[in-house]
Amino acid sequence: MIFGYPLAATTENWLHKCLFEILQSIHAHLDKGENLPVWPAIIPTEYLDRLKSRTGVRDRLDAYQKALVDLSRVEQHQILRALKNQNEIALLLSCQFECEAITDLPSSIREPVKNLFAFAFSLLTDFEIRDQHYEIIYNSVSHHICPFCGFEPFDAPGARREALDHYLPEHKYSFAAVNLRNLVPMGHKCNSGYKLAQDMLRREDGTRRKSFDPYNHPGTVKISLINSEPFAGEVGNTGEPLPKWKVEFSPNSEESTTWNDVFDIETRYKRDVLDEAFNNWLLGFRYWCRDPRKTLPGSADEWVESIEGYAMYHEALGLCDRAFLKAAVFRMLHTHCKNGDQRLLNFIKNVVTM
Repeated sequence: MIFGYPLAATTENWLHKCLFEILQSIHAHLDKGENLPVWPAIIPTEYLDRLKSRTGVRDRLDAYQKALVDLSRVEQHQILRALKNQNEIALLLSCQFECEAITDLPSSIREPVKNLFAFAFSLLTDFEIRDQHYEIIYNSVSHHICPFCGFEPFDAPGARREALDHYLPEHKYSFAAVNLRNLVPMGHKCNSGYKLAQDMLRREDGTRRKSFDPYNHPGTVKISLINSEPFAGEVGNTGEPLPKWKVEFSPNSEESTTWNDVFDIETRYKRDVLDEAFNNWLLGFRYWCRDPRKTLPGSADEWVESIEGYAMYHEALGLCDRAFLKAAVFRMLHTHCKNGDQRLLNFIKNVVTM
């Protein structure tokens, strides 16, 4: 994940809190052997006016209660524990906590839980929670792009909504399905083409893994291409081989590995951006060098300095229009030329002066 979202975007999390309190209340009454509260008295007072007319929630809570009362005390406690643990999002993502998936719970409770939270998720739109959430995110970040790839653009609030991804997939962690802490705007390709229903907590073999927390992100992940090999890749449209790209992440952490695995970042960068754009980016350097206000480089040192200057220019642009990848390309070219790669330096000279 290139950058994170502001935690402030999750403050309007009242629907999740309301359902959480209602379910806890149901379990508490069962534990004490008391009659279960009826609708709408079961709704916490502060949410009563907003929710009492939502009979769809009432009906699904009834189904949940009916399934629950037929289970043993041990099974009821297991379900309550799953409710609590599935919502410890930060601790789960950092592997400091564990939780059972919905498939680990008694079969009779699974559909009532899924139905309740799937319906509640649809209410995020009705209550305008989803729009508020997205608007806070959009207005707080400098670059309106998907942070999971770094280049798919996000539309402004009021346009057709971006995908709202269940970071912990709802089919496994249904109790977190309306928790804004677990809901992240995501570009269509990242959401529908790559992440899909992958489990951020577990690898395909079932072992645990750490993942970036979208709302508690360490900062901007840096991309390096320094160890790429010029002229070692496929032949490009200039007749010269493209570089053999080596994409590296900083920090080189387990979280970065999970991000790369889930979203296939390295492959996408190589195939969809670097191979496709490399020659055009060289032409951009050509126009930059041939600006009438500049003096064309002469000596080898001047050429190396110009390449570095172009890298620094794009480093300063940050995430704007894939500049972070362009910067990494020219930082790599600068490093190889500075280290004496005469073939590469001559190739770049020819591109500029032809």
